[in-house]
Amino acid sequence: MNIHFEKGLQLENAQVICRWSNALGESFQKQWMGPKISYPLIVQSLQKMEGIFSIFAEEEFIGVIQKIKLEDKNLHVGRFLIAPHRQGKGLGRKAFQYFLQKMFENEEIESISLTVFESNPIAKKLYQKEGFKVVQTIENPERKFIMKKVR
Repeated sequence: MNIHFEKGLQLENAQVICRWSNALGESFQKQWMGPKISYPLIVQSLQKMEGIFSIFAEEEFIGVIQKIKLEDKNLHVGRFLIAPHRQGKGLGRKAFQYFLQKMFENEEIESISLTVFESNPIAKKLYQKEGFKVVQTIENPERKFIMKKVR
């Protein structure tokens, strides 16, 4: 299955993301979006985000990922979400691999980091399989890990 990315998020896809996120509840959204985005998620919050990419499998919109910031040759990414009905089928892994490959094509990027909560062991396992290592543990308010992969 062909996975591809488009920079930005079309209105109808932002509405889909809001439905997915809101259906999964407030605690999910706080992990996925961070504490600064109020619940329930609204389209306007998504439209304000920079560095967001839509993920497609063939022509079907299946998720998003965001380049949060590039600092000291490290790209921090986050807000990676695959459609709940498409999870567990390998699409998330394939999309993540492709995203990493594309980001590492930029010679200014020497490493990629992300944050994952302890309560999301499936995501943590995916990141470890892709070569990410825990470089920092944050205990409060909820245990989470900063993970990094070096080129």
